[in-house]
Amino acid sequence: MKLFEFEAKGFFKKWGIPVPEGIVADTAEEVKKAYKELGGKVVLKSQVLAGGRGKAGGIKFPKSEDEACAMADEILKMKIKDNPVKKVLVERALDIKKEFYLGIITDPDKGCPLLMFSAEGGVEIEVLAAERPEAIRKVFIDPRYGLMGYQLQYELQKAGLPKELHNGVINMARRLYQVYWDMDGELIEINPLVVTSEGKIIAADAKFNVDNSARPRHPELPKRQAKNIEERAAELGLSYVLLDGNIGIISNGAGLTMAAMDFMREYGSSPANFLDLGGQATQAVTIKNGMKIVFENPNVTALLIYVFAGGPRCDVIASGIIEALDEMEKEKSLRVPIVATLHGRYKEEGMKILSASKSPCLYLEAEVEDAVRKVIELGGQSK
Repeated sequence: MKLFEFEAKGFFKKWGIPVPEGIVADTAEEVKKAYKELGGKVVLKSQVLAGGRGKAGGIKFPKSEDEACAMADEILKMKIKDNPVKKVLVERALDIKKEFYLGIITDPDKGCPLLMFSAEGGVEIEVLAAERPEAIRKVFIDPRYGLMGYQLQYELQKAGLPKELHNGVINMARRLYQVYWDMDGELIEINPLVVTSEGKIIAADAKFNVDNSARPRHPELPKRQAKNIEERAAELGLSYVLLDGNIGIISNGAGLTMAAMDFMREYGSSPANFLDLGGQATQAVTIKNGMKIVFENPNVTALLIYVFAGGPRCDVIASGIIEALDEMEKEKSLRVPIVATLHGRYKEEGMKILSASKSPCLYLEAEVEDAVRKVIELGGQSK
């Protein structure tokens, strides 16, 4: 989950990281009012979840209230990398003496936090990494101990940072790491991290991405309207991936789901999705949500439900399927045939419960190979 700059700075302030005074505005008139409240010397910053705002004209420095209003109107009509601008952050402009880069990512190879610092802030870190990788100093952080001051101090010396700034930058880095760690961050950046003419170290910009799977642990995170089917599935706690076939799949366990997909391809058809219910397979609401997500895809012509009950019981799972079926039939939201096959604990009892259903959409098969053949027969080959 990506946060807007003003959202990220809200978390920065909570953890004691200094940021410029700012006001978020939705309209040009609100920007004009904020300009006056902040005393005139401000910067207008478009709020989008994309980089390159400055080059696109999304950052402006007005010199009057009317100019601020006109510039804000222009910004709010912009699209930056196909992202419409809906908010403007009006911030008190800083008297900047020096700019640096400070960031932390989760290193994909070592699986631990990696802190990066560069004495050259304000530029795209990806460009700097490609053209002059030696300009970026790196420190791997052991989560057992956190960020050790001496590690970073050595790298700051190598980067040529004046000694009088070391303690301030180290303190900033420790707080940044705490935000990243406490909020289950994937990436967090300050670019630029600035030193003002008064000697203050301030986060002039902020970028913060949070692990999407950790969102339930952080109710303080902003709510987002899901944009696509995969995001909506994630909000419901479902592991869903949209594919290009026509046969929907609902299963419990990643390995089991992939096995069903392999069977399907072996018999000449293609899955429309990957959907793993995981440990929530016993809950009717989860099965119903899974069906609704699968049926959002207009290409789905049939649905396979393939469940193996290792811990949970087949009869409990079957009751959940029936409850979900009954509710969806009342809502008239069932539109394709469903083939179910249950295996594992209390299989016979589970199949008996399903066989008692009067739904014309439900078909049962004892073996998974037969279930796959049946669902392909009912759904047809993908186009």
